[in-house]
Amino acid sequence: MPDAGVSLVLLGTAQDGGVPHAGCSCPRCMAAHADHSLRRHPVACGVRGSDGSLHLIEASRALSDQMRLWAEALGVDGVARPDTVSLTHVHCGHVDGLGQFGDEVMGCSGLPLFASRSVIEELGSRGSLSPFSPSEVASMEGFQPCTGCGFELEFVPVPHRDELADTHAIVIRGPARSLLFLPDHDDWGQTLARHGANSIRQWLSDLGIDVALVDGSFWDSDELPGRDMSKIPHPTVTESIARLGERVGEDPEIHFIHLNHSNPLLESGSNQADEVSDLGWQVGKQGQHFAL
Repeated sequence: MPDAGVSLVLLGTAQDGGVPHAGCSCPRCMAAHADHSLRRHPVACGVRGSDGSLHLIEASRALSDQMRLWAEALGVDGVARPDTVSLTHVHCGHVDGLGQFGDEVMGCSGLPLFASRSVIEELGSRGSLSPFSPSEVASMEGFQPCTGCGFELEFVPVPHRDELADTHAIVIRGPARSLLFLPDHDDWGQTLARHGANSIRQWLSDLGIDVALVDGSFWDSDELPGRDMSKIPHPTVTESIARLGERVGEDPEIHFIHLNHSNPLLESGSNQADEVSDLGWQVGKQGQHFAL
């Protein structure tokens, strides 16, 4: 069992649609229909405080499986039922599990939920907040989601198709290490410019990051033939590793997450996965545990 300090479990590594992806009959999705070990949940994280409190980041439709996965990673029986929920933005895979906290499923009332003002306003307009006690988070200001949890959350604004509400990455600052959770943003140029950084390394250094879970939605810009990828902007993994080059010295760990069902990084033995690994970077793994 992991130690009782602050820890984070990666509860999903896929883009909003998960794997298998609705409406898709590609070989990867069909293989996941046949073999459940190949399924990947939409991206989410679970943080355990030093006091044993549990804090969910993102609320996906795979909530039931993710609560069990979290408990298994912590070495405990049953399921890990969160004491708080935090949200990066309102796109479907990050919020479509919120209803499961309501009367029809878990019957929660007054569960603390942390998000930006625009996210709270948008979810309120959808009638999604009845199980929660929402708290507006200020960008770039650290806070403890509950007293005595032993870590802080810091919401970092990033550009990402903010047609309905804004988008944030979240830094989890534990007593020993800090982790950046960046599942979605439009492109590195805009993100770095917004924070006055000249490179990914500089930005992560400015934030004091030891581990970064970053947007790896698409391997390259040719991944979705017939789709206008300018309408679904994300930095490609090929761009990210071109900017990063080889991992050296005191570079933080970087793990690619939020992988679309089309992304060859989902296959651990692929040439693309080997290319990432050979440079010293990693592909996030569902159930992976990080001590903070």
